[in-house]
Amino acid sequence: MRIGIVGAGGIGCLLGARLAATGQAKVLLLARGEHAARLAEQGLVLDFNGVRETHCLPVIDTANEAALGQLAGCDWLLFACKSQHTRRLAEQLKPYVSADCRLGSLQNGVDNEPILAEVFERPVMGGLMRKFFAHITAPGEVEVRGVLEAVLGDYPTGCGRETTAMVELLRQAGITVYASEDIRRELWRKLVLNNGCNPLAAVTFLDTQRMANDPDMAWVMRNLMREAGAAAAADEVEFSPHELEAVFQWIKGIDPITPSMQADAQRGKPLELDGITGAILRRAGLLGIEVPVTATLHHILLGKYGSSD
Repeated sequence: MRIGIVGAGGIGCLLGARLAATGQAKVLLLARGEHAARLAEQGLVLDFNGVRETHCLPVIDTANEAALGQLAGCDWLLFACKSQHTRRLAEQLKPYVSADCRLGSLQNGVDNEPILAEVFERPVMGGLMRKFFAHITAPGEVEVRGVLEAVLGDYPTGCGRETTAMVELLRQAGITVYASEDIRRELWRKLVLNNGCNPLAAVTFLDTQRMANDPDMAWVMRNLMREAGAAAAADEVEFSPHELEAVFQWIKGIDPITPSMQADAQRGKPLELDGITGAILRRAGLLGIEVPVTATLHHILLGKYGSSD
């Protein structure tokens, strides 16, 4: 099986390394700039829970249009880029992807799968990663901390043969994977979690444990989650107060995680505002409801760090 991974950030590099190690997949990483050059020249240095590994994987710089023809032989194209880049990369790559190539997303947010389905005009596998963080620490180097877990399913619902085969392949790669018959709901559950943690961490630079165990921070987190849960109704997804509290207790109960927005802010990288807080604001607007805590943090971060566009 030949798999192209769009976006060689923390998640993309981790997936590429683990999939290639199974011996069942030939992996092609799509990256850009200095990171792409370092991956191509020296390989990927992966620090997985303190154990350093080196992986040599084929790399394409997305700025090299001539090299994108290599995508024609891919059986799968997995998107792992930041959500603000999904549409641009999808439109750029579409001419090079065969008609029978399967598409999947393992990204933050709830907009990626609909965008991919629209651009490529075919069904899409939705997915999410959880219980760990994976960040680029330097060009060609990625740090991963936590337990590898994923949820996959056909978007918006169902779990067919090809997605089930990807579930099994990722399990062979050492990832605990759950198959979902309602991946849209699971993506929203993660967005509830992300909205509760990411914008607040980007403001405070505190990890999830410190925020969840501080009464004042916990109040903010719970309200961010409540607002995300209310916005989900725009996509015909509903969460009870009990379910929202369960999400808070889950993040409170696991080992500390550095949310991706905090890591990006610390490195001076664009924040994934549009895919997280922006997704909540857009749907709240459609529903005619107020989400004041989310809106406040969204605009603070937008004012401090600017748009990711």
